[in-house]
Amino acid sequence: MEQTANKLNRFIAKAIDLLIVGFFSKVFYPYGFMAGLLYLLIGDGFFDGQSLGKKLIGLKVITMPGEKKIEFKDSIIRNMFLVTALAFAFIPLFGLFLMFTAGLFIYGIEIYYIITNPIGERLGDRLAFTKVVNTRRNTDTATALVD
Repeated sequence: MEQTANKLNRFIAKAIDLLIVGFFSKVFYPYGFMAGLLYLLIGDGFFDGQSLGKKLIGLKVITMPGEKKIEFKDSIIRNMFLVTALAFAFIPLFGLFLMFTAGLFIYGIEIYYIITNPIGERLGDRLAFTKVVNTRRNTDTATALVD
């Protein structure tokens, strides 16, 4: 049985993934934001259950029942709420406002679940029957970033 991921490491990995979305948005304008949303949606299905952020930090997503690597469909299920909030940006006039308010609300709920749940499970993990685990033995954030 693999060790549950450090909550701080999860936040750092998500921040890296969001920076990647920002990079896609700027470099591949005007379609980069859509590519970034697609990456957030299916990113956990890459690299044996790791988005780029998770891979850099040393985390991976596995299924709960069999503890096997997740597939793209699992990644879509676990990330659909987060991506939906960002997708509001495509609505004319009020889209950015909706994205910001819905994003704060959804991310707030997800952060609340991660912090209060003993194994750091968020709503997306519950829906997709997944969990985030460490791929490295040492769970210290500073050491994980240097390795």
